[in-house]
Order: sequence, then structure tokens, then C-alpha cells
Amino acid sequence: MSDVDSLSIKDLKSLIEKAGLTYADCLDKSDLRERAREAERLLAASVARQATPQGGSSSQASSAFVTRKLGGYECLVSAPAEVLNGSSSADFAIIMLHGLGATSRDLTDVGEILLRQALAKKSAVLVFPQAPHDPMMGAAWWTLDAMKFMALSTADEKTVAQAIREEPRGLDKCRAQLSTLLRETRELAGGAGTPLPSKRVLLGGFSQGAMTALDTALNQTNEEQVAGVAFLSGAPIVVEQWASRLKAHRGLRVLVTHGRADMLLPLQCSEWVRDLLQQHGAKVSYHTHAGGHDLGGPDLAKELVAFAEDCLSTPL
Repeated sequence: MSDVDSLSIKDLKSLIEKAGLTYADCLDKSDLRERAREAERLLAASVARQATPQGGSSSQASSAFVTRKLGGYECLVSAPAEVLNGSSSADFAIIMLHGLGATSRDLTDVGEILLRQALAKKSAVLVFPQAPHDPMMGAAWWTLDAMKFMALSTADEKTVAQAIREEPRGLDKCRAQLSTLLRETRELAGGAGTPLPSKRVLLGGFSQGAMTALDTALNQTNEEQVAGVAFLSGAPIVVEQWASRLKAHRGLRVLVTHGRADMLLPLQCSEWVRDLLQQHGAKVSYHTHAGGHDLGGPDLAKELVAFAEDCLSTPL
């Protein structure tokens, strides 16, 4: 691996692009370095996958993706051939939503870690949707004012209260589309039979994707509560709506993680989410790491694996 701190801006951008990521949401060189480190992890994971002999512990080929349109989104989908052709059903489904300005490939390594370690010898459908392109923000699930969230750590109480209550433009449309995606994923995973139970679906996301994943989960009916939500480096939005919806989702499992050196979405953002969830009956696992606006290291990967195993092993 290269020494990211010594790279020029041009070289940082080149490394990021090589991994299939974008830097549209990187505001300065420190953001580029964080994204470049993420790119290095993705590239290293790709090399490791190519070096892994066939016939490992997982029951499906983890590196094979097909493109499917689900909920109106172009998605990368990994599943056994017999599930994709409808002749068999899957045991689980995992849906991961990327962050602002990123691509559907950003979290594929996370999905594959779960497939190899948490879902070994199980049949799973992995879905990685691509957010629509916004001319100002790049890929975005809905309109996000990143500068507003960056300023919240030093803002007065009134400003914070208003910011986390406002409904962002486009969120209502996104909710509808992702609810459809969730239903269609369950139908795909069910094969020729009935849809996969919602309690066998794990939703997750990073940054804006984390906010979107939690919002989507909370806007399902109580009968369609998902197994859990992985909320990675996100922030609170529409908190009054979330508090109201949590009444129908008491006991929802949520993993909340955040970097203590995050300069894009301050650590306080995840603390507010944690407190809101706990106050309204969710089962929260909260973990921080030494990094910035990134997924963290091996310790956080272990927490994610343990969380997925716990969520998806619960009896129906």
C-alpha cells in the first residue's frame, strides 16, 4: 500500500478512482486522504478475494454480481444462481446503502465480510443499490446539506433542534422507492415461494446511507420490522418522526458506529441517534473507533459480524 499522507491531490484522486469510488463530497485534502484509505482497503480486499481458492466456507461465490433494478434503483446483486433463477429461496438478505457521492460498489466488501463470516454455509442475497445522481452532490439518496451537519458540533441548541427535525427534500420519494426495493428484495430471496420474512433482512448504510437505512426501517409496518439496522457514521434527521415511528418498532436492533476524529459528521451526531433510539425502546449496540469519516478497522468489522449473527439468528 502507498503512504496516503505523502500523496499529492492528483494521486489521491487517482487512487480513489481506481477503487471505483468518488471524491465529489470531499471538501479538503484530509477528506481525500480518508477516502483514499477506504480505497486502499477496497483494493486490498479485491486482491484477497482473487487469491482465495474456490470452495471456501460460504455457500455462494462472493465476488459474482449481477445488475438488477429493484425499487427503481440500479443494484448490484449477489446470490446463488438457483435463487436468482427462482428455483430456490435464500436464508437471508442484506441491503447496504452507500454514502453521499459514492457508488454501489463502496460497501460490497462489507457485504462479503458478512457473507464469509456471519453467514457461512448459508444462502444469502446481497443488494447494493445505486443512489440517483444529483448535479450538485453527485450520488445522493435525498438532498443533504453536509455543511449544516458539519457545523452542528458548535451550533446553539435552537439551530441543532431545527436541523435534526427538518425533513430533507426528496426523502419522501426515497422512502417509497426503498420500501419497494425492500419488498422486491424479499420476493427475490423467496424464490418461487413466499417472500423472505422481513426478520431475515438486515439493512445497513454508511453516512447518508446510514440515515436512509434507519429511516426506511422505521417506516415499515410493525409486522414487517427488519432483523436489524447497521447505522455506520450517520447523523439524525426527522427525529420527531423517528421517535413516533419507534413506538411501532420497540426492540429494533441497531448497531451504531462512528469515528471519534470524524470532521464531516461530528461524533455527537451518532450520540444523538443512540440516545434517541435507547429512549424509545430500541436495542442499541454503540461503538466508536479512532478514525474519521470511515468504516473503522478490524475491530469494527468484528462488531458488525457479531451484530449480523445476532440479528439473523433470532427465531421467527
